[in-house]
Amino acid sequence: MAERNSVSTASALAVLTALSATPSYAQNVASSSGLEEVVVTGIRQQLQTSQARKADAEEILDSITAEDIGALPDRSVTEVLQRIPGVAIGRVPEARDADRIAVEGAGATVRGLTWVRSELNGRSAFSAKKSRTLGFEDIPPELMAAVDVYKNPSAAMIEGGLSGVVDLRTRMPFDSPDQVLGVSAEYAVGDLAKKERPSGSFLYSNRWTTGIGELGFLVSSSASQLTSQTHTLHIDKYYARTDLPGYEGQTVFAPGGIGWRELTVDRKRVGGSLALQWKPNDAVDVSLQYFMSDANFEQNENALWTEQGGGLTGTNLQVSNGYLVGGDITNSYFNASARYNERQSVNHDAALHLTWHASDRWRFDVDVQRAFADTDAADLTLGSPTQGQGAGTLDFDLRLNGSGRPTIALGPNSVMTDPDQYYYGWAMDHYEKNDADAWAYRADGEFTFDNSDWLDRIRFGIRQEDYSSTTRETGYRWGAVAQSWGGGITTFGDASVPYTRQAFSNWFHGGRAPSVYLFPRASAFNSRRAFESTVHSVETGGTNCCDWTPWNGDFSDTTPGNDGLGINTQDQRTLAGYVAAHFGRDKFDGNLGVRLVRTENSGTGLLTFSGINVVGAPNELAFANGASYESTDDNSYTDVLPSLNLRYKVRDDVFLRLAVARSLSRPDFPLLLPAINITADLGLMVNGTCQELPEGAQVGTCVYAYNGYSGNPDLEPMRSWQYDLSAEWYINATNSITGAIFYKQLEGFMETSLNSSVDYTNNGQTRTVRVLRPENQGDGYVKGVEVAYNGFFDFLPGFGKNFGARAAFTYVESAGTRNIAANPYDAKQRDNSALDNYPLEGLSKTSYNAELYYSTQRFEARLAYNWRERYVLTMAAANLDIPAWADDYGQLDGSIHFNVLPNLKVGFQAVNITDAPYRVLVDNFVQRTGLTYHNWVSADRRYNVFVRASF
Repeated sequence: MAERNSVSTASALAVLTALSATPSYAQNVASSSGLEEVVVTGIRQQLQTSQARKADAEEILDSITAEDIGALPDRSVTEVLQRIPGVAIGRVPEARDADRIAVEGAGATVRGLTWVRSELNGRSAFSAKKSRTLGFEDIPPELMAAVDVYKNPSAAMIEGGLSGVVDLRTRMPFDSPDQVLGVSAEYAVGDLAKKERPSGSFLYSNRWTTGIGELGFLVSSSASQLTSQTHTLHIDKYYARTDLPGYEGQTVFAPGGIGWRELTVDRKRVGGSLALQWKPNDAVDVSLQYFMSDANFEQNENALWTEQGGGLTGTNLQVSNGYLVGGDITNSYFNASARYNERQSVNHDAALHLTWHASDRWRFDVDVQRAFADTDAADLTLGSPTQGQGAGTLDFDLRLNGSGRPTIALGPNSVMTDPDQYYYGWAMDHYEKNDADAWAYRADGEFTFDNSDWLDRIRFGIRQEDYSSTTRETGYRWGAVAQSWGGGITTFGDASVPYTRQAFSNWFHGGRAPSVYLFPRASAFNSRRAFESTVHSVETGGTNCCDWTPWNGDFSDTTPGNDGLGINTQDQRTLAGYVAAHFGRDKFDGNLGVRLVRTENSGTGLLTFSGINVVGAPNELAFANGASYESTDDNSYTDVLPSLNLRYKVRDDVFLRLAVARSLSRPDFPLLLPAINITADLGLMVNGTCQELPEGAQVGTCVYAYNGYSGNPDLEPMRSWQYDLSAEWYINATNSITGAIFYKQLEGFMETSLNSSVDYTNNGQTRTVRVLRPENQGDGYVKGVEVAYNGFFDFLPGFGKNFGARAAFTYVESAGTRNIAANPYDAKQRDNSALDNYPLEGLSKTSYNAELYYSTQRFEARLAYNWRERYVLTMAAANLDIPAWADDYGQLDGSIHFNVLPNLKVGFQAVNITDAPYRVLVDNFVQRTGLTYHNWVSADRRYNVFVRASF
């Protein structure tokens, strides 16, 4: 007999979620197995509502619900996602940035693929930076009622989620039968940052019966702060050496240098949700929803490194298995930088929805959505190297320990604390101002059959979306400030810029950093104006080659043909219609439908025709005349997307599912930019044939070939046929065992083409240009399995039945596919994306999560562990320009809470309990070094205490 728990007034908020998320299936399981209906709160209710939603879904779905306001199991949406079978999260803010991690996670893959569609309450949701996908780390988890992940779509779902759809659901006032008031407060601290930060949330919901019908109102808000810190040890990429002292003539792989850094991130996140519902009669239901989030990230980083490169040398060098593993390394100076980065991302979403039950058989829905987002970012870096020193002054002892953290020790010296030994060598800034907005209109109808033997209902509908995205980026503007080779240095002692003595305290949770270092204080340059003023106050200049110059504020001043940045405006209109039949007979039910969607894209980019030094070829001079102008390119395509979702009930508690669907993922907007910088390979005309210009010649008499690299406005989506077969055993309302086999056949995979020929016209002349650009070329597949268990150990005697667990394992493999350059204008990204025999970025072959629970009416505890296998972060890591891999990583989190009073709960949560090391490897394939360890990162253990009350 299952334990029956009573519901007190403290569960009012839990009832809100339970009524909205718990279908009748969970009750059916209990009654069919002879058990009493179980009404519970806390972890048991969270498992019950999640399981019931999965069981009753027509699609293959996994869900995590919040049993209380602010009570998703983790403190960021990204971290919540990692608890779902088949979902893995990233740990770096940007894939190409292999040197920094995001402690709350960033980005998500579903079944190994990154092409995830994001939704808010079943509607399109996006960010201004990532364009087609939300930055999940920007969204307040306190406002969520549930996070749903769809693995295979149905015809009624909006297209675009080739790997899966993540739908974030907020609450509605009619979800609860009564008034609900809930508040929560918490304090969080990281044991490295050691700064306490508050968070809080509030929800009020009520409904009234009036003369015009039933009215409902809900408002919720949240404000959250967190300061986190990471420590990083850095070993540069390796080089193949035959001149290493003591090993001359042998091939030895040796690193190019060392470094370490401390990064502190201040995150502030506020959000709000407003919902109105009106039900004038039983036939009509009207709702208005509004959601907003505002996330601000400030990063302060102090980093230093050596730059021996392929010339690293020293004494007492030790080699093992062909790799340098230690020795006394010669070093004459350090390079370093103080970096300030700020990003603010804002999302707004408003939607009006009308449901009309025209009769017992007819239902109609109309939905209008307005959404917009913007992102502003500034990245400001001031270089602070030391002056060159005499032999032995800054030498260091290096010990490499395989995957273990290396040890670096500097001998005693006076350089590292002397401001006269530091100078302002260089500066770099980067700015972004991006925005995106959309209008979406949708109308759906449904006809229900009364006496059909197998056809339950027919659904149909149309949807139009007008979506616009504009990104504005400057590139990273590096320049010399005060160099000995360009006007002379300005030391810290010479300048009035404040600096700080960075001791790197509590290094890697209790150790000692290799050395202290002096850095410019970030507060002196944490805005564009302050940055320019600081640089001007210390610059000497005079190189005429690479002096840092202030940005003029014009994003269009950047030449897109060189770096793909500047301004990228993309407009997209989609018009979709669908029809789906929902059926059921005996033990079978499901839906069969087709979605037809027309996509029209329009993008504007800058065409640049570089001038040439050629004589006797007036037509070539006319074409390559140094001109530039904007060009708009259009593209359109139509997709037919059939889908089948079939369920077979072996028993009332055992299901088999089959899902087959055609899906797509549209190209990211940077890949569509129709910008190009056309250059010429000059030649000499010989007997009427243009031949390549001899080596050393500067002037040609013809053009041998025109070249350029660009985005491709003619790109079409990557498409797939995807197949799922799953088995689900719902043991009782909270316990289940499920498994799935999946296969995706990918078509039109976007790869970098090395020999595309495209005609361009300028000044009355048309030439064929050899263009390197992304194109739909490759085919491949992704396949794998998932298995999961959820539940409590009700079979155990006594208090043992209060224990429970959730566990999931995923295996994924792929073949026949290659990676695509995120920025086709970046030469290293473009070239490296053409490399074969690398798995897809973000794809871990194996991953798993396991959670252990203990739950009673008064006390609950949870331990959760997530692990994923090594995977490719990027094919071209920033500053290294070679592939980088994230190593195997597992993290242990936990929480406890007490129901102090019927309406008051207090708790404690810990994240990264075991100080899991995050490691990055790199592959210097040019030198054939194989994978070598590059970064070792230690992040905060985060602790927070919280109070939640409901009335």
